[in-house]
Amino acid sequence: MFLLGTFYLFASFLVMTCISVIFSKNPVNSVLFLVLAFLNSTFLFILIGAEFVGIILAIVYIGAVAILFLFVVMMLDIQITSLMFNIKRYVPLAILFSSIILAEIIYLTVYKTAKSQKDTIVRSENNTEQIGNVLYTDYFIDFQLSGIVLLLAMIGAIVLTHVYRPTIKRQNINKQNTTFSKDRVELVKPKSGEGVNSDD
Repeated sequence: MFLLGTFYLFASFLVMTCISVIFSKNPVNSVLFLVLAFLNSTFLFILIGAEFVGIILAIVYIGAVAILFLFVVMMLDIQITSLMFNIKRYVPLAILFSSIILAEIIYLTVYKTAKSQKDTIVRSENNTEQIGNVLYTDYFIDFQLSGIVLLLAMIGAIVLTHVYRPTIKRQNINKQNTTFSKDRVELVKPKSGEGVNSDD
């Protein structure tokens, strides 16, 4: 009974944080709510006995992906007013994707049954070894594709941070190396009691 109540508590927090991610007007706050949603998901995985998946979710998504999102959002000049003005035209697409995801969840939770003992991860003391055997045998291609997706996300974040903007000053290593001190510094000897005129 205690585990069931704890599960519903974290599940409620997860739903509220997901709603906050969608409806938050500040992108930085959305990323912070996303981190909180990942943390609640970690607790839920631990409660159902998938400790390895929960710890991996905390390390990868909270420690890497969410922080990467936060830095990208903070470095990009996002116009909040224009996003909120055009949000209504994306509502039908959001409803379509939400319906598809909801149908998949219902299918997996209600109509999906265990096919064989090979496809079922049995909870035991050596859970990590069993997950590794499944990932590198039956789901090897899917595992490699997920790694490629994460690599593309990292490359996309790097490209977005290197977009040229005339208002941002960037470091030019070649120009710094070819600049001499005589071009930057001027030594003057003012007379006693007189100042230095910057126009000279």
